[in-house]
Amino acid sequence: MPASEAFRLLSMNNKMSVIDVRSEGEYEKAHFGNTVNIPILSDSHRHDVGLTYKLEGSEAAKALGHKLVSGAYKEELIQQWCESIKSHPQEPALIFCWRGGLRSQLAQEWMYLNGCEVYRVESGYKGLRHEALKALENPAPFIILSGMTGSGKTRLIHKLRHFVDLECLAKHRGSAFGSHFGENQPQQATFENKLAQSLYQVADNYVLEDESPNIGRSHLPDMFYSRMVTAPMVMIETPVRLRAFEIFKEYIQTPLTNGRPLCELEQSFAQNIERIRNKLGGLECDKIKSLLSESFKADALDEDGIAAHLDWIERLLTRYYDKQYLYSLSLKSRKTLFKGSWRDCLDFLKSLQCE
Repeated sequence: MPASEAFRLLSMNNKMSVIDVRSEGEYEKAHFGNTVNIPILSDSHRHDVGLTYKLEGSEAAKALGHKLVSGAYKEELIQQWCESIKSHPQEPALIFCWRGGLRSQLAQEWMYLNGCEVYRVESGYKGLRHEALKALENPAPFIILSGMTGSGKTRLIHKLRHFVDLECLAKHRGSAFGSHFGENQPQQATFENKLAQSLYQVADNYVLEDESPNIGRSHLPDMFYSRMVTAPMVMIETPVRLRAFEIFKEYIQTPLTNGRPLCELEQSFAQNIERIRNKLGGLECDKIKSLLSESFKADALDEDGIAAHLDWIERLLTRYYDKQYLYSLSLKSRKTLFKGSWRDCLDFLKSLQCE
């Protein structure tokens, strides 16, 4: 199957089985969403085959590869591949390696002999990556949803038909407090691949949250970000106390309810505040950390405890995040389509996507 058609299926159909037979190390460096990694050669296998190739030549390397992937190991691989395909019996199945060469050819042949049909992606991962880079140039017009920290931008875009959640793709909320607890950010190529898949799916007037060029360690492609800087904008206007409450619910109340230890949460916030000491200033940093410490001595879920948390969050917003936001906004040349409350912005964007 041509890589262009495979990329279309991979992006539009999340119910099909797509098997990446590259090694676990190759997969970790870069992969696509909606794929499963079942390597035909492990990292250690590839090391041994590569060393044999250097010392003894290609024929000896091929012979070693066949020897490594034989017997019970081969039968277990075939079983895993076929089980993956049979778990989605009504959908086409894809398989690929690095260039669409020997590894995926062998896997396809072995599965066929065991009654499982699968399409092999021509040019493999490299071909899919080429299609992904083209998709990143998707010219469909989009709208930026802006608003100060805590205004509920992520919650709003998930109420829309057409959007791309950049922070979800990057596994980061885009601030000093943005890492998703217990999750690592994807490698850069993986982030770009998943962004490309998302862009392939959207219609005109899809919505993106306003972001910096870097979301944690994930970097938005330069050409894509340059379009974000000049894209038309809708801005949520929300009072600071309400924004502080939204942050309290997301960053404190929900983690505590889900069982995250109180002391661990407090330590994490204190460390993150310390990271921005130079931008806050020493005295302001110490003041916010002091308010933070006092707030965690109270019951975070009763009225007094909530108020104590809102105090330090509101101070952090007004003394740091709001200033950063206004400065960033001043550097961008955007046409403002609409300003209003969270609900009014949602209604406006929904009306645009229904046109």
